[in-house]
Amino acid sequence: MSRTALYQKYRSRDFDEVVGQEYVVRSIRNAVNAGNVGHAYLFCGPRGTGKTTMARLLARAVLCENPDRKPCGTCPSCLAAAAGTHPDIIEINAANETHVEDIRDLIERARLAPMMSHHKVYIIDEVHQLSSSAASALLKTLEEPPEHVIFILATTDPQKLINTIISRCQRFDFTRVAAEQIKEHLLYIAGNEGFSLEEGAARKIAELADGGMRDALSILEQVSSYAGGEITEEGINRVYGLATAEQKLGLLEDIFSRNMAGVLTRLQKYEQGGLDLWKLTEDLAAVLKDGVIWRYTKKEALLRTLTAAQAADLSGRVPAEVLLRMADRLLAAQQSFRTGQDVVTLLELACMEMLLWQKPASEKTEPENMHAYIPEEEPVPEKPASQPEIPEPPAAAPPAAEKPAEPAPVREYNVSEIVSLLVQCRKDCKTADLDRLAVRMSGIPADRYAAMLRQTEIKASGDDCILLGCANDAVVRSINEEAFNREFYEWLKLNGVDRMPFAINNSAYDEAVQEFVRLRRENALPPAMPVVRYVKQQEEQKTETLEDRARNLFGDMLEIAEGE
Repeated sequence: MSRTALYQKYRSRDFDEVVGQEYVVRSIRNAVNAGNVGHAYLFCGPRGTGKTTMARLLARAVLCENPDRKPCGTCPSCLAAAAGTHPDIIEINAANETHVEDIRDLIERARLAPMMSHHKVYIIDEVHQLSSSAASALLKTLEEPPEHVIFILATTDPQKLINTIISRCQRFDFTRVAAEQIKEHLLYIAGNEGFSLEEGAARKIAELADGGMRDALSILEQVSSYAGGEITEEGINRVYGLATAEQKLGLLEDIFSRNMAGVLTRLQKYEQGGLDLWKLTEDLAAVLKDGVIWRYTKKEALLRTLTAAQAADLSGRVPAEVLLRMADRLLAAQQSFRTGQDVVTLLELACMEMLLWQKPASEKTEPENMHAYIPEEEPVPEKPASQPEIPEPPAAAPPAAEKPAEPAPVREYNVSEIVSLLVQCRKDCKTADLDRLAVRMSGIPADRYAAMLRQTEIKASGDDCILLGCANDAVVRSINEEAFNREFYEWLKLNGVDRMPFAINNSAYDEAVQEFVRLRRENALPPAMPVVRYVKQQEEQKTETLEDRARNLFGDMLEIAEGE
């Protein structure tokens, strides 16, 4: 003998029983109580969020004969609606009745007077599946509806509806039900049904339901059949092939410790154990996200998968930028699963790549919040206290022939030069540079060039130049210093930005922008400043340097053969 499914048994019978959708419930209830119900409604939202249930409640409330409470559930109209026999509540599934003939028949029947109540209510589910001709026929009725007819349209994909239908309806968007609300409702139902449900298991079901109450009740019913009245988180993991927190953290531990054999062994074991690798990948990204959240907030209420102790341990071992980069890599691998390739191989490759990002324990890690490259000073050894202090002999005078090394030249740019650089800059170049460098800045390790770049802001970019603004004059001078500027250019080039770097003080840049706007308004912009990349100069310098070195070594003995 078949039994009623939980999602049918616990379908809301009045507005008070609706879980979530508070603003929708309040709006509909106020309209019913005020006698201000519209002629057409559109309920949109993900599956299982209560659209059809709310449509039926609205229909019952409109036709209810009790003036004090609507729907009352006891009047003849409410009883007939609950039994599904009310002649004035017509439900249509547009997935089955998509043709224009079906809608025309509906329109003809809509013109007839109600049989039992003062209104007729048509509920059209999955209305987006109507054919274009059927939608056009429905539109005509929505434009000029009979006074006694109310239409309630429900859809999971409102983008497929024509705008003229949407504009003639009162639209209500149903959101995913909060996981906490689903969890509490599941615990309530489990108590009524007489089986044990762990709070952690209820939370796990709420996560699997992804905001859909109907899905949550279906999962609860399925797991209760498997567990026999004792529903635990472990049982849910077995039914749906989910990894436990220990399995996920164990895999991350092997990655952090660069244990490649352990990573590969674990993944093979997980696959053979029937774990859902798609869900595992998604869960690992959620774990890493929790580590970043704890690193910057220290609030347990914001964590979704980890406890405070687990999140603290995770965030304390690996920099936040590494955790975010790993999460991005996992989500990218998950998207690759759709290509039909071997899921295990794709996940193994992703884990191996993330493993190589980790620094060996023997290497000294740099501080996560490094904002500038500051070389460590070597400690000065202290003299032993037991030995008498011996006066040092006077230092010999430096040879007169030697001169102190001259400081490297530092280039400073005035307003007119900045304007001539801005002439060649374009918005698309700046956007491209921001995207490329954002990827690099989220990676590891944090070198001196990345640390210097963090202290600047990309103001503009052109085909040959990138303008970096900074309020710190010392940083501006450091970037423009010739030797560092050459190295910085090579670093930018390796990261996909083949443009010469120009560091500019923020105040000078703002002044240059004003001058640029004025000159453009007067059609008097100067020509773009020619920018020569270092690579050409280096090649020429390399050729000259080799010849000079040869002459210095062999002197007059050197003869350079001319090519034939």
